[in-house]
Amino acid sequence: MTRNKLELREKANIEKYIHNNTEGCVDAIMELYNRIPDIGGVFKSLFRYRPLNSYELDSLENETIFMRWPSSYEDESDCTPVVDLKEISQYIIKKNHPALNTEKVFDAFVDVDDIMSNDKVKAKVNDMRDMWMIACFTETHDNQKMWLRYADNSTGICLVYSFYEVLNAVKAIDGMSIMPVRYVDNREQYSDICLNHKDLLDPDDESEAKYQLTCTTKERLKYSFEEEWRLIYERAKEDADAEKIGDSIPFIKPALIICGNLLNRKSLEYQRLVKIAKEKNITVLQ
Repeated sequence: MTRNKLELREKANIEKYIHNNTEGCVDAIMELYNRIPDIGGVFKSLFRYRPLNSYELDSLENETIFMRWPSSYEDESDCTPVVDLKEISQYIIKKNHPALNTEKVFDAFVDVDDIMSNDKVKAKVNDMRDMWMIACFTETHDNQKMWLRYADNSTGICLVYSFYEVLNAVKAIDGMSIMPVRYVDNREQYSDICLNHKDLLDPDDESEAKYQLTCTTKERLKYSFEEEWRLIYERAKEDADAEKIGDSIPFIKPALIICGNLLNRKSLEYQRLVKIAKEKNITVLQ
């Protein structure tokens, strides 16, 4: 990814979540949009690598998109809040024992790993991660790492969406947005996503925006190859959803479907895929 694209991704997130500047965010997103090549000279695309299974086929048939609560992600750092444990611990110490030297007490007695492994803390973290749902897209259809990781080692499919139609759908669906992921070095050290005691005890709009920025911030060296865009839907996980990792949300259908080179063309799933695509007038590329 070029430095300029990294800077535009940074700008989009800072304008939205730090400066509360919707116009500035949209300007950066449209600059990124304009840099995406047209597929066949026809439309700009976003891609979504998926395994070929009954759940994905149901989504195609019902014109929905499967969105997950981040607490179900294998990567436990994804959307996990970054907290200033030292500041929070010193606040608690000072509140309960004002005569003590908070710096010395923290260094001597506070074990950060022990705090984060506490069951109550972990439950609070998961509650925060379940404030909204996410679906992921990328800018490329030929990324072998993505085929391996997200399309079941090339036995799955890659859904091709018109970026223009995605933007229009997001405008029409209340509580939905799409943001480019920003990629940084040493995510845990970024002060603009670090929550302090006030953010946790008396959260306001700024606290929520700070956490939202956490959900669109990932490590550059590990993840920038994904060139990710995140579809975000403001639906918190409720008690009735306890057994679910996510849910199908009404959305637009893909314009094309690319088959993985190891997809089993004799399988029942493939036969159903072809049938649904024909009914929905979606081109399937072998």
